Amino acid sequence: MTRTEVTIPGGHRTTLTAVARAAGVSIGTVSKVVNGRTGVGTDTRKRVQEAIGELGYVSIGERQQSTMTRGEISVELLLDSKDIANPYISTFLQGVMDAAGKFDVGVTLRNLTGVERRDPVPWAQKLARSGRSGVIELTSAYSAERAKALRAVGLQMVLVDPIDVPRTSIPSIGATNWQGAYAATRHLLELGHTRIAYIGGPEGAACDLARAHGWAAAMAEDGIAVDATAVPRGGYTFDHGLSAATAILASDDRPTAIFAGSDVSATGVLEAARRAGLTVPDDLSVVGFDDTHIASISTPPLTAVHQPIADIGRTALSTLLRLARGEALVTKRIELSTELVVRASTTTPPETIRPAAFSSAQNGTQ
Repeated sequence: MTRTEVTIPGGHRTTLTAVARAAGVSIGTVSKVVNGRTGVGTDTRKRVQEAIGELGYVSIGERQQSTMTRGEISVELLLDSKDIANPYISTFLQGVMDAAGKFDVGVTLRNLTGVERRDPVPWAQKLARSGRSGVIELTSAYSAERAKALRAVGLQMVLVDPIDVPRTSIPSIGATNWQGAYAATRHLLELGHTRIAYIGGPEGAACDLARAHGWAAAMAEDGIAVDATAVPRGGYTFDHGLSAATAILASDDRPTAIFAGSDVSATGVLEAARRAGLTVPDDLSVVGFDDTHIASISTPPLTAVHQPIADIGRTALSTLLRLARGEALVTKRIELSTELVVRASTTTPPETIRPAAFSSAQNGTQ
């Protein structure tokens, strides 16, 4: 019998019917193969097994048996291991683990880099057969292939601060990045600063683009021309903050304030200021974003945009569990509120002459 090609529309959960159609056999035959019963020829069994593998089918019985064996609900949390030292990650994990304890859920951490190298279909099948209820991906680029493979085995996915623009088809959790950046910039403007630089994060990251545009919008309100696409880009790291701030502070029209896209980057700015012989905040005001623990212990303590990172972790897990129970979400995109926490790293600017526009320092750092 000639095999029929079957496409699963939109990556919906693969059914016995779809497997039967792909293998060119009856549903009863597929059921026998899935349940390990006899009465199926070798060639037919092989054809059914190939269809199961290609379509990513996992039976409900397989999933339930694994969950019963484990004795608990479990979820998979994917993150890039090179980011594990970032205080954002530790704060996020605290929120996830708080929720996991509340709901009696097991959480398995997995290195996203390793998962990205794997074929998504057998990867998703393994997760389903291991009793996972779903997957949380943290600050990663959206993969349509992974999402489709997970749906095929009946597993849910929740994205947290995805690098690219959140898909309306996949639930995602984040913070009000634009509003937070706008508030930080307004704070500096109200102190009297007019030369305010922004040091960005990863190239193309949706959360950082929102922060850059929040900064640019606040500046534009005061008639100050800046280019949100020309900010220095890099990881949310100390080294990026240091190198970008070093270049900005060496420019002819150096700023009196720098707003960094993360607390970690802001600590790099503090070091760049120290090396340049500048005092924070008397010579240079500095603002961070995240308000992790390093904001309060840095020297001086950082003014920072607080995003409720632990709450984002709690919300991500609770959202995934709701989806696993078949509950409908009111919205696929959840953004938790940010607020500015003012500390000792910002003050009124030193006496300076306001230029007609502030953009050359940004452009010169690329």
